[in-house]
Amino acid sequence: MNKTIWPLLFTVVALVAPSASGQHTAPVDYIREATWQAYSRYYPSSPLCSDDEITLWSCSVGKRQYALCSSRVVTHAQGYMQYRASKTGNAVFTYPAIKRPPSGAFTYSSYANGNASVEFANNGYRYSLVDPLRSESSIIVEAPSGKTTGIACGGNQTLQVNYTMRLMFDAGIWDR
Repeated sequence: MNKTIWPLLFTVVALVAPSASGQHTAPVDYIREATWQAYSRYYPSSPLCSDDEITLWSCSVGKRQYALCSSRVVTHAQGYMQYRASKTGNAVFTYPAIKRPPSGAFTYSSYANGNASVEFANNGYRYSLVDPLRSESSIIVEAPSGKTTGIACGGNQTLQVNYTMRLMFDAGIWDR
């Protein structure tokens, strides 16, 4: 292997490897202390989320709308997140079906390159809401058969907002 690659490879491994203790660490102070008031201007609205909810992620493609809606406060025991999809204004899919804390329903991942995603599974289908820092967002759906479908969504970049990251950590769904 080229000697110039070793330092880069070591850095990448150090950034993605779990801690030696196997425990997850808390996010930095500016994420743990993020408030809705300080970051509310970064969140676009979605017709799928009510006025008292946060639109954490949204996508509009033709007559279809997709959104990840959340209460403003989410912890292990209170608040909720729901993925919602509609066609021509009519709800066609809501996950989970009832509003409940998201632990066990969603997984949030934040990567060293600034990308972030939210994943969940329902009836054998795996869904990924992908929010790259430097390119367009998308939804990736993997069917039980293994067939994968991608839906290009455009840019919205809200999964990397500090308040979103705080909600994901407080909810216990941040896979660090």
